[in-house]
Amino acid sequence: MRSLWILLHLLYLSAEDVKEQQISMPVILGLGGTGALYAAAAGHVPSLLPGCLVLLIGFFSKERIGYGDGWLILALGMWIDTAELLHLFFGGVMLCFLCALCFQKKELPLVPFLTAVYLMGRWI
Repeated sequence: MRSLWILLHLLYLSAEDVKEQQISMPVILGLGGTGALYAAAAGHVPSLLPGCLVLLIGFFSKERIGYGDGWLILALGMWIDTAELLHLFFGGVMLCFLCALCFQKKELPLVPFLTAVYLMGRWI
């Protein structure tokens, strides 16, 4: 159930990221809020460091990686442990980079690639 909840949010945010070039903060807050409840109930410590690092990268790179992506990684950290979250982030960045090279694009939305990596790791 947890994986499906995360996937549904990622799919929605992916479509939004492709269409609008931004992602919805209320949806991210919903994912993070329910994740905080999950973490408290399961007695698991949220993985906040990766999200904080992505927010810092967004700041220092003048939003080459957007703040929305950082907030999403922070929200996912409520659900996913640090190792899996880092795998998801770096896998998504690598996949995005490869597609950018193949299609000669300078900018691509990150969330669809995070979703693809999540699907590959969880569902395939």
